[in-house]
Amino acid sequence: MPVISSLAKGWRDVRTISFLTLDTLFWSKKTTFVAFISLTILGLSVLGRLIMAYRWIRVPFNAAQVFATLMSTAVIHFLVVFVTLFYGTALISDEVEGKTLTYLFVRPIPKPTILIGKFLAMAWISSMLVLPTVVLSYVILYLRSDLQPFMEDIGLLAKDIGIVFLALLAYGSFFTLIGAWLKHSILAGLIYAFGWEGIISYLPGFTRKLTITHYIQSIFPHQDSAAAIAMLIGERTDAVESVITLVLLVAFFLATASLILREKEYVLEQ
Repeated sequence: MPVISSLAKGWRDVRTISFLTLDTLFWSKKTTFVAFISLTILGLSVLGRLIMAYRWIRVPFNAAQVFATLMSTAVIHFLVVFVTLFYGTALISDEVEGKTLTYLFVRPIPKPTILIGKFLAMAWISSMLVLPTVVLSYVILYLRSDLQPFMEDIGLLAKDIGIVFLALLAYGSFFTLIGAWLKHSILAGLIYAFGWEGIISYLPGFTRKLTITHYIQSIFPHQDSAAAIAMLIGERTDAVESVITLVLLVAFFLATASLILREKEYVLEQ
């Protein structure tokens, strides 16, 4: 069967590129720095647990409130964006700067396959750095002799893991597109993540739907300040519609990045 044979070869090519990229990313300085940031967020979880245990702050709050704040501010709006920005924009630009893009292109592998393989590697290593941080933060804040709160909110933890993974794919695919398209991609990514999204997502009207964070906030299961402000300005998008939109955005960003990679001529600086 020619179709099955072609699909099998395509998967082998994607897997080969993924493993090569994963090996490069795993030993890079970026991964060491991201791991340090993840440990810092775990440190915030420990600090929150100590504050609750020893009542260093008189205002009463519980593990659920601390975890919701941590997820909204430190994980989704910082760690996820930070990780995907640095990995996504570098998938192609690092190959250009290192003058190794030519060696990839001379392989008998289609350029879109190369991009998909590199993106899957980025998604895997990003998940391995971010998702354990979410789980360990939950354990640090919730685990105690009374396991009732721990078990009651375990469903929220599962939703958080799914939302964070979807956010990694959405932001990762967008920054991969930026990296394949623009020369100064990390600057453009910073402007989008901390400029455009930081302003547009809190404006009334349709414009807030032109951000990735709007759809993530729409399915966020916790009550946080960012979501509360968004609710005052306008209603959330339906959860099913938000998930479908995020999935379609991932497909669109990757398809566009693949087209750019196939058509664009990259100039390797001497």
